[in-house]
Formats: sequence, structure tokens, C-alpha cells
Amino acid sequence: MKSGLSPVRMTLHYQHSLGDTLQRGKRVPWGQVPWGRVAHPTGFLLLLAFFLVPVAWPQVVCESRTPEGEKVLGYLKGLGNGRYMFGQMATWVHNENPDMDHPSNWLKKVYDHTGKMPRYGCVTYDFDDDPFPDSAWNNGVKEMWDRGLIVGVFTFYANPSGRSWNGPVDIDRILAAGDNPTKKNFYKQMDRMAGNLQWLKEQGIAVVYTPFVESDDRNKWHAKEGPENIIKLYRVVHDYFTKDKGLDNIIWAYHTTANYGALEKYYPGDAYVDVLGKSAYGTGLNFSEYTWGVEKKKTAGKVIWWSELGIRGRSDPPRDCLDVVRKLEASYPELAGFVFWSDNGHYNVIGNDNGPELMAHAKIVTLEAK
Repeated sequence: MKSGLSPVRMTLHYQHSLGDTLQRGKRVPWGQVPWGRVAHPTGFLLLLAFFLVPVAWPQVVCESRTPEGEKVLGYLKGLGNGRYMFGQMATWVHNENPDMDHPSNWLKKVYDHTGKMPRYGCVTYDFDDDPFPDSAWNNGVKEMWDRGLIVGVFTFYANPSGRSWNGPVDIDRILAAGDNPTKKNFYKQMDRMAGNLQWLKEQGIAVVYTPFVESDDRNKWHAKEGPENIIKLYRVVHDYFTKDKGLDNIIWAYHTTANYGALEKYYPGDAYVDVLGKSAYGTGLNFSEYTWGVEKKKTAGKVIWWSELGIRGRSDPPRDCLDVVRKLEASYPELAGFVFWSDNGHYNVIGNDNGPELMAHAKIVTLEAK
């Protein structure tokens, strides 16, 4: 991805650019520069200033992507406005098995209930509880990919301070120049995740990757210090994976809770994000920064969606799942789709009415109706 910054424009008549000089907009070979004119005191001082003054050149991040990654991202960008992707968290934590045919996997639960398979499924690599070997998560992702699903990956990083997942941590220690136990712990976890993503790359698999689930959720260690540090931390993971590890099979995703204004406030930047979204839980089906998100879609090519969706509370009566497509059509037509949460059936089609009808709807994209 390239930054949205515009190229730096200089007003000097003679400008150095990769061994050439620009003379009033015309490129002149370096050896033919009229140095006599440039050597005029004013011209000389301007030219000297050009070399000495630091220039904020546009930042280029994650410029290339595997063909599989480009295909997936292109597909996602084509969704919305009458074509809404049905997604389902396959596993969160709680020992939910990454094997999509296992009874605890929510892809199987949805398929058994509706007779259709979601177009998108997401697996969580849970480094906090560590209930499975990495090979189980990797093979689960591969099986989903091989069957034609678009695959999402969350990493639930353990608190690098050694405390619980919802305990405090000094993120500045991860960002520090020197070595320290907190930084060493987090980089070890990043190396572990990078190894998994590298294995997936070698299998020709591209994934929609979310390094931090709900960047503003202060129940989680990564969000306890507010937007400035989680933005820095997101960028650390992004740059380490893309620049140091050469991982170009990643579509980078970011999302926040339903909190008003969080999506913009915690945004890592256009150069770091391909897919952005919000969580929506309860009966409201809200997306508070929809206008801002649509602007990002239209001006920066971002995909926008409901990253986590739970359509009622546990104590609410079952609701009509078709409310989801009605809400999309009426209020949020630019969203690419939604990802139902797991944990309990009241969030998704399992515990609500007309789940099969939602998946069979002409405007809902499932694996069977791509």
C-alpha cells in the first residue's frame, strides 16, 4: 500500500532527482546542468538548502502483495451496494476447534443449521490460553481456503508483561530502542505469528489479518494506554511483518468497538490498513462512523464492514435475521458485509429467526452464492 501523501513539489528552477536535474519542468541530464547559472549566490544558497533541509518524502508501506492477496482484496472491494458478504467467526477462544468440521467450530454449526456455508470465516490464534498447536490453526485455515472460503485471522497476543490478558502493560517498553523483557516477549510472539503466516504464504494462502481485536477495547491489554500507543503498536506489527519478514500475503484489517468516534480516533493510517470496520452488538445494528468510512472507501480504496456482529443480547427475544439485510440496504449500503460473532447462538443465525432465509437471500453472498 502506498501512502496517500502527494509527491513533494519544489519551487527551485534546478532540482536534484535521482541523478538528474529538473529545469523549469524539463529534465536535464546531470552532466549538462548549467552550473554557471546555478552558482549565482542566490541560486547556490537555494540549492544548498535543498540538500541540507530534511524533506518529508511520501512513505511507502507494503507496496506489493501476492497474486492471491490482490485477488482477495479486489473481490472484497467489489462488494456492497446489493452484494453483502456473510461472514462468521469460526473460532474465538474457549477451545473452539479450528477444524471446520469439528462440532465446536461455528462454521459447522452454521452449516448444519442453514445448509449453507459462510463466504468468509475467521480463526483466532489464541496465544494467551494456547489451547492448540500452531499446526492445528494453520491446517484449519488451509482447509477453509481449499474449500473456497475467504479466510480471516485474528491473533490474540498474550500480555507481554506476563500479566493476564486484561492486565496493564507499559507499551512504551515494547517501543523502546533497547532490549527489555516486555519487548522480548512481544517480539517472540510476533516471530511465532510470522512463522505461521509464512507457512500459509508457502501454501499460496492470503488472509485478512487483524493483529489486535477491537483496538479501543480497554478490557484488553493492548488498548489500556489509549489511541496513541495502540496505533504505534499496530504499526510495529505491520512493519515487522511486511518489511522484516517479507509477508505480502496479508490484507491488513483494523476495527474498533461500537464506541462513537473510535474508528477515526484509533485509525493507524491509510498506509497500514486495507479493511476497516466496527463491532455492533445488541439490537441497534449501528455503524456510527459510516460517513467517514465511506469517504475512506471512495478516496483511499478501503473496504468497510461490520467486523463483529451480534444482533441481540442474551436476554433479548430471538429476532429476525433478515433485519441485517434490511439495515444494510436502508442505512449502510456501502458496507462489504458482516461477520457474525461466535461464543453463543444469540449473536448469530443459530439462535435467531430466519437464519436460513438470510443466507438464501439474493443480496447475501455465501460460499454457494459467490
